[in-house]
Amino acid sequence: MNQEHKRIFDSLKEDKTELHKNSRVLLIDSLNTFLRSFAVIKHVNSNLNHIGGLTGFLRSLGYAINLIKPTRVILVFDGRGSSTNKRYIYPEYKRNRGITRITNWDMFESQEEESESITSQLVRLVDYLKCLPVDLLSIDKIEADDVIGHITKNIGEHVYIMSSDRDYLQLVSERVTVFSPTKKKFYEPKAVLEEYKVTPENFLTQKVILGDSGDNVPGVKGLGIKTAIKLFPQLSSKQEFSVDEIIKICESGESKTHQSILAFKHKLSINKQLMDLHNPNIPEEALEEIKSVLLNSNKSLDSKTFLQLYHQDQLGEAIKNVSAWLLTSFGALTKYKQELS
Repeated sequence: MNQEHKRIFDSLKEDKTELHKNSRVLLIDSLNTFLRSFAVIKHVNSNLNHIGGLTGFLRSLGYAINLIKPTRVILVFDGRGSSTNKRYIYPEYKRNRGITRITNWDMFESQEEESESITSQLVRLVDYLKCLPVDLLSIDKIEADDVIGHITKNIGEHVYIMSSDRDYLQLVSERVTVFSPTKKKFYEPKAVLEEYKVTPENFLTQKVILGDSGDNVPGVKGLGIKTAIKLFPQLSSKQEFSVDEIIKICESGESKTHQSILAFKHKLSINKQLMDLHNPNIPEEALEEIKSVLLNSNKSLDSKTFLQLYHQDQLGEAIKNVSAWLLTSFGALTKYKQELS
């Protein structure tokens, strides 16, 4: 156990009688977690069907619960057509994400076969998750990161977000921690500053000006993080440094970079709308759906049905001692009550 994990564990040694359902909420970026498992885990069952996405997700879920010891777990998936609303703002949003192979090249004969496996494992995964004391959320036309951003602001004394997506670092605070399962690293404010040279308070601002090639969102041409910090050292400050303040500085600046930022000024507001997880654009009816899930948590553990599914799918030793794993990973989640009055 490294020193960072030891410190986290020590901070979790609280009086359990004082904890309630929303004391320590774990939010999981579920499609991110599933696709990561699908891409790297080569598990097959006795029929030689690939099951790596399914088993990898379940093992990652159990690992996170045993590591973080949450009082509640909410699994958020991208909704159908999740990019739709953001493409109204910027039509080219995520247009660079064509159908490509994301997994082991030796597991599938074609992209169609791989796509069918992704779909079937995701559908089956939901059957397993419905047996566990966790909450599931998927809102049509809304991305998981927007839903997680909203939930983070509206629930939990302390919130952990599990994802390898750096976008969530803008949400980090004394109350919100991001756990990267790929790096096995917890991101608190100090860790964000140490690694990225900007504070969580200004992580969004630097993303707005630099853009995001993964989402096909352009930034200021020729501007990189080192130059941005050199020009705007305020990005490393705990005080929020806005895009408007950057523009004001550029208006009195004479460098080529200052002028490039001013020339890009009309697109910066679009970038902020696309990237801002503090104020996600979620329709009222979707907010009501989220609120309903938050108020009515699932606390039941149906081990019998879970084990039936497990044996039907011939998952074998993918999870060691699965019966004990269910109890140790999920048993405590059934015990926490509503908020203390």
